[in-house]
Amino acid sequence: MTSLTLKTKLAILTTVVLWGSAFVAIRAGLEGYSPGGLALLRLLISSVAIYFVLYRSRKSRMPIKNRDLYRVLFAGAIGIGFYNIALNYGEILVPSGMASFIVSQIPVVTTLLAIIFLRERINRYGVFGMCLSVVGVSLIALGHQAEFGFYLSILYVIFATFAVGCYNILQKPLLQRYKAIHLTAYALWGGTIVLLVFLPNLIHDLQHTTLKSTAIVVYLGIFPGVVGYSTWNYALSTIPASRAASFLYFMPIFATIIGWFWLGEVPTLVALAGALIALLGVWVVNHSYKRKIKVTV
Repeated sequence: MTSLTLKTKLAILTTVVLWGSAFVAIRAGLEGYSPGGLALLRLLISSVAIYFVLYRSRKSRMPIKNRDLYRVLFAGAIGIGFYNIALNYGEILVPSGMASFIVSQIPVVTTLLAIIFLRERINRYGVFGMCLSVVGVSLIALGHQAEFGFYLSILYVIFATFAVGCYNILQKPLLQRYKAIHLTAYALWGGTIVLLVFLPNLIHDLQHTTLKSTAIVVYLGIFPGVVGYSTWNYALSTIPASRAASFLYFMPIFATIIGWFWLGEVPTLVALAGALIALLGVWVVNHSYKRKIKVTV
């Protein structure tokens, strides 16, 4: 098993903290922006910021084969573009902490996609872990108001989780041939392109929003966006995707704490129990693979 270097540990920690804070910032930003307008502005800021990062570091020249270029743009469209818009719509009603617990199921989704598309095997412990995750997410849904709109928001968050799982599968082979920062840039640009359909929404939002809401979106674009995706891609370039994804179950802990203090979001006991069961399911899935089967995706 590949050992974790200090640089990889710092990259993972940075990603987890920044992405955890993003769930709370999205919920706060939606007070002044529509889901589409927020997603587009966030990615526009990320796209511009990462261009200047590359320019200042003299890495603006990014030779890449056309086939790989299409693949990374497609990965960005799904894992960044679709993820952002689906998560934003989900967080209209789903509290930030609970949304982060659902998204923390990324390791389970990544494993499931590896089984389907890469023909990886799974043992009975892995199946048990997946069942725990399903039970946990179901309890998160039952722990809140029984309204159709809320359950629809839960589905949006689940769709966002699958989008990141696809992103991990699509990106992994490319990280062996290209620098993480370059792939991050192309992925961000791919995500931004597909969200240009929400340009009218963004123009409307900018005419009616507050400076505070805009500052929150700027934070989302630079820190969870450029910095977070860069450190995540670096981690993926040094260790297997399934192992890197296992660290994401720490992310909702930060999101829940930040959401508690910033937005006053106090989870119900049923939802919190479901969140812990869901995380246990993630742990079981990853533990079963570490002990029984080595999965490289």
